[in-house]
Amino acid sequence: MLSVCGMLYVLNGFLIGWADAYDVMLGITSPAEVRPQWCAWPLSLIGWAAIPAIVGAAAGYVITEQIKAHRARELSEVLSELSGLAVPSSPPPASGDGA
Repeated sequence: MLSVCGMLYVLNGFLIGWADAYDVMLGITSPAEVRPQWCAWPLSLIGWAAIPAIVGAAAGYVITEQIKAHRARELSEVLSELSGLAVPSSPPPASGDGA
């Protein structure tokens, strides 16, 4: 799907202009507003389908990697770290003049 999107973008870049092709692919400009329309409509449709798919795939990858990074630690290691944070290692220093 990504290669089809790229080929349509290049074709439209040469036929309707690079800025217009970008705008049509992202839905900023309607394909009915550019000439020739016969190549702008497929670009608009593939952009409508491909852009959310690409963004979703990237977000899914990042989220999966974050989950893997957090699951790489052993539960006993996490619990010992939390218990170390809960129990102070030394008493707090005394303050004041003792009055």
